[in-house]
Amino acid sequence: LGSVLKNLAIFKPDYIYLVPAFTEVFYKKIWENAEKEGKADTLRKGIKISRMLLKLGIDKRRTLFASVHKAFGGNLREIVCGGAPIRPEIGQFFNDIGITLLNGYGITECSPLVSVNPIMFNDPKTVGIPLKCAEVKIDNPDEEGNGEILVKGDIVMMGDYKNPEQTAEAFTEDGWFKTGDLGTLTKYGQLVITGRKKNLIVLKNGKNVYPEEIENYIAAISYVKDVIVSAILNEDGHEDGLLAEVFLNKDYIEEKKIENVEETLKNDIRSSCEPLPAYKQ
Repeated sequence: LGSVLKNLAIFKPDYIYLVPAFTEVFYKKIWENAEKEGKADTLRKGIKISRMLLKLGIDKRRTLFASVHKAFGGNLREIVCGGAPIRPEIGQFFNDIGITLLNGYGITECSPLVSVNPIMFNDPKTVGIPLKCAEVKIDNPDEEGNGEILVKGDIVMMGDYKNPEQTAEAFTEDGWFKTGDLGTLTKYGQLVITGRKKNLIVLKNGKNVYPEEIENYIAAISYVKDVIVSAILNEDGHEDGLLAEVFLNKDYIEEKKIENVEETLKNDIRSSCEPLPAYKQ
């Protein structure tokens, strides 16, 4: 992170392209520094004021959040990212402070872009609208509308080189490319990514759990650096529980003098996952 921020200060870019993990780190670092300097409340108030002014057609974001913009080199106006979904609050935060954060979705076999959020219709809860040259549909959606994302169009590869068997596995009988990713489409035609098909956990009660969704909730905890959610298998080999393996920020824990780390973490995970249905907790 230190190297990236140094380069931003030196080269002062207007646009940067990166994976969502960087935006997560930037987001946590901004709030961590604000808390250290006793400016977290000021930052929250600034965001409220900025939102009110924007409703009146007044944009003072670069003035209100000048110190944050300076950390990014002073010229940054747009971050474009792909490779994974972003937490909606991160997208909202960057837009609030005057740096447009656009997320998209792509896959190598599709050249690689499938959908992207346009500036005038940017919804950080989604990965945007499919390109005009691509058709997207959801295969066998469940009760929540989630299913495998299928793509058709000129952007899709012809097949795996000299490997007809693998090519046949990659496509449906009527020519749709199977991405292996799970998602749903909003009523406005925006694509929402929920996870990878191979990571899907099916509990013994038949409920589908997308580990990436739960990981996003846990990743919001300030001292969590990384997290992996997986299934707990019972003695019959069925998936009947959920396990979160969490990598923590030791410096943050020492600085905040958190003594009973395991108990604190359990309580924070319980609180952060509260909006989820009981079977996803």
